[in-house]
Amino acid sequence: MASSGLPSNIGLVQFCNSGSEANETAIKIACQYHVERGHPQKHMIVSRWQGYHGMTIGALSASGHVVRRTKFGLLLHNWPKIPAPLCYRCAYDMKYPSCGIKCARALEETINQVGAQFVSAFMAEPIGGAGTACMVPVKEYYPIIRDICDRHDILFLDDEVICGFGRTGKWFGIDHWGVQPDIITVAKSMTGGYTPMAAVLIDKKIGQVFDETGAPFVHGFTMEGNPVSAAGVLAVLDIIESQGLVERSARMEEHFFRVGRERLAHHPTVGDIRGKGLLMGIELVKDRQTKEPFDPKLKVGNLFQRLAMARGCMVYPTAGVDNGVRGDHYLVSPPYNVTEAQIDEAFSMLDAAQTDFENELLQ
Repeated sequence: MASSGLPSNIGLVQFCNSGSEANETAIKIACQYHVERGHPQKHMIVSRWQGYHGMTIGALSASGHVVRRTKFGLLLHNWPKIPAPLCYRCAYDMKYPSCGIKCARALEETINQVGAQFVSAFMAEPIGGAGTACMVPVKEYYPIIRDICDRHDILFLDDEVICGFGRTGKWFGIDHWGVQPDIITVAKSMTGGYTPMAAVLIDKKIGQVFDETGAPFVHGFTMEGNPVSAAGVLAVLDIIESQGLVERSARMEEHFFRVGRERLAHHPTVGDIRGKGLLMGIELVKDRQTKEPFDPKLKVGNLFQRLAMARGCMVYPTAGVDNGVRGDHYLVSPPYNVTEAQIDEAFSMLDAAQTDFENELLQ
């Protein structure tokens, strides 16, 4: 893959067609990596509640987004999960930094409980997507995770399907923490959404094991790496690099979040505004003081989406941020070439939609 933004440890690429396929592939690569090293029992994927990694069986098994799992529970692997590192709704009801980053250390507790000899990998989105409305873990989180994985011979699978290729102001979301994962999955932004393409970026040490054993990775998809999509990737990466769009996302963050907070934070139904670069999540609450969510039956995220569309702005609604069963939020993620004037206009629309929303629900 032609990109100067790839981490130095990446040596191999396996092409796929979607983020779900990429994460399914990453899970299988991690499993076979341990098999080839004589540890076939290392098969479990530890992940996080409220995380989302795709709709195929393995990817959904690693997902902790309850809304998407509910109808398929009997099909899914019963793999362990740890709480999401979401300070706004801390699973331990603690405060940073006195919490000691317990949400990260929960990984080691879980590994010890199930047995490191059975754990293949830890999978996570660097910055939360649909399940946590752009949750940004604290600075110590991923260095702790990396250390735990290294000490227990566990691979770190980094799901960059949303964050990858500049969305957060770095080539990859994990770059904000200075940590190198063993496997990175990418999709979405690598073709600008114009054609299906995804990829699994693989650490050289994993490739070396396959080379030394001579073992093939028997896995593939009919249309993976097709020339039309490959041409799309090359064109998009060329534009991202030549126009400095990764750096532009980083520069635009200040204006994006400043205006977003100016227009939305005063609303009584806005509980939290979080994110990085050009990726923002807004959590909707019934009571800002207590953080009480709306009744899930109201599906207020979908209601807000309709109201925002009526005002001229598209957002992505989702739910389940509060313990998987409650909590509504929406995501705002403009194109990389968005202007300050367009950001101002969009948040004026969302400001009006938020007022419409409150007029309808808080009477």
